[in-house]
Amino acid sequence: MLRLFVAVDLPSSEQQTVARFCTSLHGARWAKPQQLHITLRFMGQTPDELLPTIRQRLATVKAAAFRLVLSGVGVFPTARRPRVLWLGLEPAEPLVLLKRKIDEALGPTLPTDPEEVRRDFRPHLTLARFTNHPGGSLAQFLAQHGTYHGTEWEVDCFRLYRSTLHPKGAVHEPLEAYPLA
Repeated sequence: MLRLFVAVDLPSSEQQTVARFCTSLHGARWAKPQQLHITLRFMGQTPDELLPTIRQRLATVKAAAFRLVLSGVGVFPTARRPRVLWLGLEPAEPLVLLKRKIDEALGPTLPTDPEEVRRDFRPHLTLARFTNHPGGSLAQFLAQHGTYHGTEWEVDCFRLYRSTLHPKGAVHEPLEAYPLA
């Protein structure tokens, strides 16, 4: 079984910028800067024999390249019960459209994580996960970084990734890149 997902990468310049403020928040399990990405579809455990079909279907996705910027910070699901700390993305519409095209290409017969099916797609960059509430440090962090606005970059491809779980966290391996026109 393969643990697969489809994502847009964050440029290394933005990875470095984001990594600088990913500190000093009690109880946060930070994402590794070199693995920061924008998940478009998480497939979870996928039978090995489906990989060629997935690759073939993703190659049919046609979408235009677009520009993005990281903007604002927040939590899911709520500040009272935070589980995920994220950075927002502007504009969100090109990511929503790209996800829709990816979902259509993969179709309902290919794996999708059940958790992903239950919630609406809200484009974001996951910075950290919480196992416990971070207390007052969360409000301070949100106030300090709430107006963050990064540098715009061009999204000219999306990638299929394999994720392998290890005791110190997941390792993401790019399997294939799919260019945007």
